[in-house]
Parts: sequence; structure tokens; C-alpha cells
Amino acid sequence: MRLHRSVPLLVVAAAAVPAALALALLAREATGVPTATVSAVAGSLAAGALVAWLAARRLTQPLAEVVKGALEIARGRFGREVPVRGKDEIGDLAYTFNHMSRELASYDGENRRLIAALERGYLDTIRSLAGAIDAKDPYTRGHAERVAALAVEIGAELGLDGEALSALEYGGILHDVGKIGIPDALLAKQSPLTAEEMALVRSHPVIGAEIVAGVAFLASSLPAIRSHHERWDGSGYPDRLAGAAIPLLARIVNAADTWDACTSNRPYQAAIAPGDVVGILAALRGTQLDPAVHDALVAVLRRRGVITEGAAA
Repeated sequence: MRLHRSVPLLVVAAAAVPAALALALLAREATGVPTATVSAVAGSLAAGALVAWLAARRLTQPLAEVVKGALEIARGRFGREVPVRGKDEIGDLAYTFNHMSRELASYDGENRRLIAALERGYLDTIRSLAGAIDAKDPYTRGHAERVAALAVEIGAELGLDGEALSALEYGGILHDVGKIGIPDALLAKQSPLTAEEMALVRSHPVIGAEIVAGVAFLASSLPAIRSHHERWDGSGYPDRLAGAAIPLLARIVNAADTWDACTSNRPYQAAIAPGDVVGILAALRGTQLDPAVHDALVAVLRRRGVITEGAAA
């Protein structure tokens, strides 16, 4: 039973039961007692019980409000206040509770500001890493930022939540961080790569995953970095994952990376017109690209106005 119900009942019982017993004994032993006297005693008993009930309610109602406020704080809703109904001990309790609640709200706001500043610092750090990659290969300047922005839009189109979108942004920015370990001459080579050179270039997802593996806040982005070159049909690298076994964030980064690679100038290829890239992506749907991710990418490109309705169809 709740406090604001049990305490009044206990108080009324404690006040009424002895008086009721006394009245019963009086009625049994003294039959000559006037009816008016018995009525007066009964009325006094009822009045006493009522007063006890009201006094108990006055005590327990503020306590019940404090309990509700404490539950709100336990759920993270800091700043909840309860009314201060008097200057007695209960009023002091309510005042103290309100002060505590305001202080917690202040600390919570400060913590949120610190966390936001920390996250901005994280983002600046990984953007610096992406800039280091761009410096190695001028053909891909801005590639990481573009891939990250497009990947986040695709994720939003697929209904991902804010935490997943943040992981997607970090993964998009850092998807090629492993290229730090690839020789510059190899990244800029315009002639076809040898088998050995291709194997070295294809090691960059593993290198990138190793670079960020020890960074706790990037743990949720790690799959996008390691697996963004896996293919829906299982012929990708480095782990030859297929279908839904490929992490969703990696499938999204793969699609965004493919679009940007096709529409940007590269040492081995001039930029392709967006309308033509749509056809390339359609051919890759179900082989390299997750069909659902491909469709979300097309919807984003249509909304951006990059492609027309006819081209999207």
C-alpha cells in the first residue's frame, strides 16, 4: 500500500480503536447511561478519527509529491520541483528536495555541454586524420567529408537513430584512414596495379581498423572502416562477407563511397556524369550494393536534385 494511503489509515486506527473499545465496554456495562451521552461519545470518536485522518493526509500528501519527484529524477528528469506547503519539517524537506533537484539540473546541463565539446573535439580530430589522407592523394581531396555527409543522409533515409548516424559520420570520415599505410606513389599510380600492388591497396581497411581499434568512442564506427569494401554477393574484401552479414554501416559507406568515386576525378578515371553513374549503381544493385541501401541512395540523390526522376527510374 502506498505511503499516502497507509499512514492515514494507521493513524485513524490508532486513534479510533481504543476509543471504540471503551465505548463498547461502556455500552455493555452501564446500560443506564443516557443515550445522549453515548451519542456524544460516538460523535467525539468520529470527530477524532476525522481530525486524525486530515492530520495524516497533511503529512503524507507532501511526502507523496516528494516521492514522485524523486522518481522523476531517477528517470533523468532533473529540475523537477515540488510545492513547499509550510515552514515545518515537511516544508523543509520539500525545500531541500527542490534545491537538490535544481543543483542536479545544473550539473546535468554542464555535463551535457562538456560532452558536446568533447564530441566536437573528437570530430575535429578525425577530420584532421581525414585531412592527412587527403594530403597523400590530391585526387581524393574532400572525398572523406563527402562520403560521410552522403552516408549520413542515406542512414537517415533508412531510419537510423542519432547514435547510429554519429557512428556513420565518423566511419565515413575515417573509412580510408588505412591509406596512411599505403605508399603515395601507389595511390597516385595511373597505370594498372600489379597483383602485389592491388593486394597492398586492398589492405587499407584492415590497417584502418587497426589504427582506430584502441579508440573507445570509435568502436561503433569500426565495422564501417573495416568492411566498407565488402560486397553484397560476397566477393569483396577483406573478409568476403555477404548479404546481411556485412554491417549495415559498412553497406551504407560502400554505396556513398562508390557514388563519390564515380563522380570524382581519379588518376585512373575521369569523373563520370551523375546520370551515367545512376546506371552503374543500378547494375551493382544486388551484387555489390545492398538493394535497400541502393534505393535509399537514389532517393537521397533525387532529393538533392543531383539526378532527375527519369534518371532515378
